[in-house]
This record gives sequence, C-alpha cells and structure tokens, in this order.
Amino acid sequence: MQFKHILLAAAAVAAFACQKPAAEEPVTPEEASYVGTVTVISNDTPFDNENIEVAFVPAEDGKTASITIYQIRFVPKMPVTLDVTIPDVEVTPGAQEISLACDNVVPLAMGGEYPRYTVTGFSGKISGDQLSFSLNFGSSPTSFTGTLKKN
Repeated sequence: MQFKHILLAAAAVAAFACQKPAAEEPVTPEEASYVGTVTVISNDTPFDNENIEVAFVPAEDGKTASITIYQIRFVPKMPVTLDVTIPDVEVTPGAQEISLACDNVVPLAMGGEYPRYTVTGFSGKISGDQLSFSLNFGSSPTSFTGTLKKN
C-alpha cells in the first residue's frame, strides 16, 4: 500500500516538472512623461538640450503612440524653442521592454505639419523607467535619453 502512495507522489512530481513555465505578459504601454537630454547633430557638432520633457501617449489600441518633445532648439542660436510631436510611432510590447519605431513620418509643430523635417529612422525603447530613441529630423540626427518624470 505504501509503495502505491510513493508511486502516486512520484507521478505527481513528474507531471509538475513537465509543465511549461507561464509566459510573461508583455509590458503594457502607458502614458508617461520623461525628462532627459535631446542631442541634435548640427553642422557635425552635437548640441545638447538638457532637462527636456518628452511625453509618450499611446493610442487606445496600444499599437501606435505619439511622442512630443517640449521646448527643443535644433541649433544653439535658435531664438525660440518648439514643441514637436511625432505621430504614428509603432509600439511593440515585449516581456521586458517596449520597442518603438517609425519611418517617413511628418512631424507636427506650431499647429501644422513640417514635411521639410520628416522623421526617418526612428528607433527606440521604453525599458523600466527609461525612454531612449534616435531619429533624423530631415538631415539632423537627433537622440533622446531620459527617465520617468516623478510627480
């Protein structure tokens, strides 16, 4: 009788050992603001915009998002700052991070489209409390690295 119990216990252990581990749920894109540095390469010289806020706003379906860069200057002598929105960024949730990408997207600024500064080569990610991306605004390579803004 005791042998029967040992055999049943061994069978139960074997059954649990054969089960696949539960798949990790993908990270859910959530609206957030990040603060960091935007670097623009102008005339082969990097220009850093520090303490820049960037808003990440996913669409309701979670498949795309818009990214708004607030108060950016593209060259040191630029007399004004701009808020620039990049619409239609593709969002791909993964187990540990969210991948971001788009190409040939016309940015929005000052109430209109700016096709002269079409966004190409946009690639980025949200990992933990970090947002980073790189892109070209027209012919100007631009990048951002920032941390989740604490309220």
